[in-house]
Amino acid sequence: MKQKNFIISIALILWGFTITAQNIQINVDATKTVGELEPFWASQIVHPTEFLLTEWGENFLKLLNRTGAARQYIRIYNQPEEAIRISESGKITYDWSRFDKMAEMILSSGNKPHVVFFGMPYELAAYPDAVRKRPYGAVVCYSPPKDYRQWEEMCSDFTRHTIEKFGLEKVKQWTFRCWNEPDLGGFWYKADLPEYLKLYDYFAKAVKEVHPDIKIGGPGLSTTRTYKEPENFKFFLEHIVNGVNHATGEKGAPIDFLSVHTYGGTGGHGGIGREFPAVDYMIEQQIRYADMRDEYPSLKNLPINVEEWGVSASGTRGMDSEPMTVVRNSQYAAAFLTTLVECHIRMKQENDRNIAKFIFCSSGYEKIPKHDFMGYRTFDTKNGFHKPILNAYKLLDRLAPEIIPVEITSGNKDVSAFATKGDKRITIIITNYQNDKIHNDGRAYPVKVNVESQWDSEDFVTLKHWRIDKNHSNSYTTFKKIGSPKLPNPFDIDAVKEKMNLEMIESPGQKTMGELGDIEFYLPCNGISMIELIKEE
Repeated sequence: MKQKNFIISIALILWGFTITAQNIQINVDATKTVGELEPFWASQIVHPTEFLLTEWGENFLKLLNRTGAARQYIRIYNQPEEAIRISESGKITYDWSRFDKMAEMILSSGNKPHVVFFGMPYELAAYPDAVRKRPYGAVVCYSPPKDYRQWEEMCSDFTRHTIEKFGLEKVKQWTFRCWNEPDLGGFWYKADLPEYLKLYDYFAKAVKEVHPDIKIGGPGLSTTRTYKEPENFKFFLEHIVNGVNHATGEKGAPIDFLSVHTYGGTGGHGGIGREFPAVDYMIEQQIRYADMRDEYPSLKNLPINVEEWGVSASGTRGMDSEPMTVVRNSQYAAAFLTTLVECHIRMKQENDRNIAKFIFCSSGYEKIPKHDFMGYRTFDTKNGFHKPILNAYKLLDRLAPEIIPVEITSGNKDVSAFATKGDKRITIIITNYQNDKIHNDGRAYPVKVNVESQWDSEDFVTLKHWRIDKNHSNSYTTFKKIGSPKLPNPFDIDAVKEKMNLEMIESPGQKTMGELGDIEFYLPCNGISMIELIKEE
């Protein structure tokens, strides 16, 4: 074994990895279960919403579905500006058939709609000139209403319609949220938070009067501004608990979940006070939210839904202006995702803060790409090349339903691991995440995995070792090797697509559990290994 490791070490040096002699021992105990696993990471945003009804939207949903990237919720806007109808007599009605088509697409993909009530019809707007031009030509008005009763009636009409169209039991599984990032002037006129409280109160009254079991939430504040000005979130909580309700005159307002946005940084850079994107920066933001929530006993059990996340904010900012957005092209983003999942699995076991659904914001699709791998926050590129982060979702989709104990004995802070099991399967994901190595040129570690199994020593198992790193499951590496062409020819496209899917580092092998022993390998910087043991009949 020493000779084998020496040969592997030489090979890794030739590949450009820095190797440390520190051994990472990972012990997995599949004889125990510590919890059930829900795919909390597997919800997505369709940006821009209006493109969901195009061929692109249909293909995007199929991509999310077949890769396991979406298994819970798809977030869209309800787009009332497209639904409003004004008769010659001035009567206001709404035609929600456009929304219905989008909801049906989401439901047919196996997901549930997460609906953001966003966009003010010009006819209802106090400031009809407050508009946001969408990259593909649509225009959204982000003004407060001139008459809040009209806003309330619109919210009621939409809620009644969805129940009539899709049925109460189905809509009770959806989630409704009031507006998007009202602390930013580009989403809410003058970023007036007191005015937003009014908007929320009338929204909540409208929805809950149609049916009290429909789940509603807010405020969906922006990530960086909330980190710098946490009092904005506290302002909302204080109103929900103790404020005078603008719509009812009563104390407080109903709410079923808190919506937050948290990112690992901005434009490829780190967050406030940090040079590089970081998972722990995201966790810090989420814990801050939970701490503020828990100051109010009546809100302590309220789930916090992370309704936007990504390695970094500014999804349409690319490498042409921010070279550090390269992290969204490479295995860096994949390692970020699996590390984030491990952190939340561990947090749920050690100190559950009720931080729930994670909705990835793939807003990079709002901008037409001029070429491949521009650094936008997307899952694939102009020519359909799957990025490594999408392969990380494919790995996560292979996890089994029960969480099992994992122990790392080395104390190494770069390497994390978590594991799951089913009746005939054990899956272990190990990540070597080094957030300051944006070019993935950090240390590689020798890893040993020992599995204590629920199976007999005579039972045969097939071992599959999936890998995402520089040389595996990585279309970006191949794209760079062929010279990063602006206009790849068909042979180039085929070469990149050949390396864009999940790969194993060796052919599957079959042994008895008694013969298995330690599973040994080197894991490069920002690399991910999944060890999959499948019991044979």
